[in-house]
Amino acid sequence: MTTSNTSMTRRDALRLAAGVSAAIATPSILAQDATWPTRPVRIVLAIAAGSSGDSLARMLKPRLEAIWKQTVIVENRPGAGGIIGSEHVSKATDNHTLLMASHSSILPKFTKKDLGYDPLTDLQPVHKVINYQMILTVNEQTGRTVKTLQDLVALSRSSPNGIFFSGVGRTGSFNIAMAILNQQLGINYTALDFNSIGDMNLAVLRGDAQFVMNTPSAVKGHIGAGAMRAIAALSHERYPNLPDVPTVFEAGYKGYLPVLWAGLMAPKSMPTAVVDQVARDARAALVDPAFKTQIESNITGAVPQSSPAEFRKELIEETTAWAAVFKAMKFEPQ
Repeated sequence: MTTSNTSMTRRDALRLAAGVSAAIATPSILAQDATWPTRPVRIVLAIAAGSSGDSLARMLKPRLEAIWKQTVIVENRPGAGGIIGSEHVSKATDNHTLLMASHSSILPKFTKKDLGYDPLTDLQPVHKVINYQMILTVNEQTGRTVKTLQDLVALSRSSPNGIFFSGVGRTGSFNIAMAILNQQLGINYTALDFNSIGDMNLAVLRGDAQFVMNTPSAVKGHIGAGAMRAIAALSHERYPNLPDVPTVFEAGYKGYLPVLWAGLMAPKSMPTAVVDQVARDARAALVDPAFKTQIESNITGAVPQSSPAEFRKELIEETTAWAAVFKAMKFEPQ
């Protein structure tokens, strides 16, 4: 594993913290910023339509259109695990292109060799939109005996070949989050990889896999129908909407807690004045109580306080922690 591909170097942290990738504001740029936006704004997603991030962008779209008095175009550019869409935005120079980024937008820094861009320095944080809730669930048959995370650990150790986890690829966010938890939990499992969240859930419902990690919104229908059981929440405190589901820390976990999120990021070429305006306008849309409740109830997460500086600080902390995790996992970029 080479440091340049798999870890966040001190230089990365300093560049991200200082925001040196932002453009220098000249008088001509400031004059342009005063009337921004001057044309339709694109919010690019590096994932297919129908995902939580896609729903989030489309919920935000009319609110931003009302503020900006311009059309907002939500554009899906999926492929290569989010690299295609993210790289496209990183190279945009029109000052009217944004990325609805997620945890998976940063992961290629650690999982891929020879990227055409650096997610930490070619993109700049604008405003975090949501921190997703995440839960571990088992299918109905497994749930007859597995009521807790400790029960799942015991089942896996008592099964000659272990049990199966339903995921979306070795470098997918859920798979890596599960691998992080398992450094302490010691579940004897094999990951089965599928192409979508729907296929992931279907594998558990069919019994091909015993458990899955997902957002509550992606599995609440199955839980409500009795086809799945939630056994643990990836949180320090129990979720208000799932008060009966214990946290992983209640099960004895003491390690780093991965958090999946979605937020607006911009290419490094976007002037600081524009980035600050987008952040202010996103905040204005998100603080509306009715809209905040709509997002949190439909997508099951929490809308955090955010700003470019706060988002940047969180990314530094997060990527530093992830770098240590990948090193401990002896993960080799591919």
